Amino acid sequence: MPIITSFSHGELVFFFLIKNNTDMFAVPFESILQALGYLGVFLLMIANGFISFPSSQILYIVAGYFVSLGHLNIIIVSLVGAFGNTIGNIMLYEVVRAYGLEYITKWAMFPEREVKKIVFAFRRRGAWFLFLAKMLPAIKVFAPIPAGLSRMNRALFVPIIFVSSWLWSLIFLAVGYFFGKTEDIFGAYALVLSLVALVVVGIFYKYMNSKEVIEALEKESRH
Repeated sequence: MPIITSFSHGELVFFFLIKNNTDMFAVPFESILQALGYLGVFLLMIANGFISFPSSQILYIVAGYFVSLGHLNIIIVSLVGAFGNTIGNIMLYEVVRAYGLEYITKWAMFPEREVKKIVFAFRRRGAWFLFLAKMLPAIKVFAPIPAGLSRMNRALFVPIIFVSSWLWSLIFLAVGYFFGKTEDIFGAYALVLSLVALVVVGIFYKYMNSKEVIEALEKESRH
């Protein structure tokens, strides 16, 4: 028996598509949540925290829509998702801490030059950088790497990851809750949210590609 029954307002299907060479993979979030409920969110977010797949944004938007229908509780799903993401991030942290940068950059999803930029920023900004990075799309997947390389205190790393993951979940659960029943899921308010996020990410990327960071990387490569 599925945990979540069929919808009275019609079926809403979301897919997260990721291209790998010529293959295209789709994650049917709706079907997973119908079958597994909170457990599905938990398992998907462990995978997201460790290998940055599948998309947490789309997962939470779908879950937010389920919350609007009364099939999930927003507090429970946000905490379960944050807990799963924290476990995945801890796994990535421990791998990096044990095996180092050379090992992690063998994974195609973690380009060496970009990782080195983030490591440099982490060393300059510390815990605040970790929190901020976890709140930024595309950057958040790298956040545990510099923490592991720097052997950040686990007692500090874990709560920062959990709180930032929880706040992240609430943002996209809200999008799914308020806009999931409409065709225009990314409507006016979601568009404003996206523009704000784009500005913040732009500022962050500008710093990551600043003269200070580039010179530091070049200096390091000469040694």
